[in-house]
Amino acid sequence: MPETRRFGLLSALSFLILFTSCSNPSYFRVYSGDTVGFVNSKGKSVIPSVYQDAEDFSEGLALVVIDGKGGWIDRRGQLVIPADFPIAAKFHQGRAMAVAEEEGSAGYLDSRGNWAIEPQWLKAGDFSQGLAAVEDAEGAAYINRRGREVFRHEFDFSGPFSQGRALVVKDGKYGFINRKGGVAVAVDYRFAQPFADGRALVVIDDKGGFINRRGKLVIPAEYDYAASFKDGRALFVQEGKAGYLDTHGKEVIPPQYRWAGDFSEGLAPVELEGLVGFIDRKGRSAIEARFTYAEAFHNGRALVMEGDEISYIDRKGRVVWGAEL
Repeated sequence: MPETRRFGLLSALSFLILFTSCSNPSYFRVYSGDTVGFVNSKGKSVIPSVYQDAEDFSEGLALVVIDGKGGWIDRRGQLVIPADFPIAAKFHQGRAMAVAEEEGSAGYLDSRGNWAIEPQWLKAGDFSQGLAAVEDAEGAAYINRRGREVFRHEFDFSGPFSQGRALVVKDGKYGFINRKGGVAVAVDYRFAQPFADGRALVVIDDKGGFINRRGKLVIPAEYDYAASFKDGRALFVQEGKAGYLDTHGKEVIPPQYRWAGDFSEGLAPVELEGLVGFIDRKGRSAIEARFTYAEAFHNGRALVMEGDEISYIDRKGRVVWGAEL
């Protein structure tokens, strides 16, 4: 089970202003020095940069850090749940994991800041598909949104549910369980990743392939490297070159790139002759390769670097704010 999150200042590119997209399309985090705030899609400040740290908005609220403790603000910037929690997480399905005291037990808050599930867990994961993985002194279990135990298990690790399956690990082997706790895919794989687009990456004899929800190998394990499906495409690497598969295992974009990223919103960053551009799901060039660095699109924006200058572009490659404005 994932460890609960302890707060710390984000250091990546702390000497620059860095925009990262939120789940609300019109709000973006902005990091400047040692503080964090929010701007809208035009780069105008909407929530002042006064927080030690912050997470993306989720279900209308954003987790922020004040004096080393977490609380939640709304889109007006109002602190609607006081920053009283040394450990906390984003809201998922109306619940946010939180710990009220150092070394204390974990519980779940509702969106008003009340305990929907009283603190009682040594570890507690996010809710997904109505269930959350938890641990107490007696072992591990999954609970529902009311805090009722649905089933216990004896796996060493248990992840969130995705497409009716949860990744589990026992004695170094990976597999999947269903929502009743039954083994849906034998816990026999050297490595696996959660299901996406009806497929899960598994590693067999150091090669990556994909299984369906019943555990059948539907894309042979023959790739030197592969990543989970995103946007109907899975990145793979063969003989040092990257390409993309569709969910049927067809190499819809042949391996030809020295570097490539995941698809998001119909586009993926790829390296061409030392520079990075974007291709569409058919492999056609969508944005010319002119960047020294680029990230995937989120909410219609992608962070890019031209030389040492950071900017954000839209889906047509136009700079919407940043160094060129």
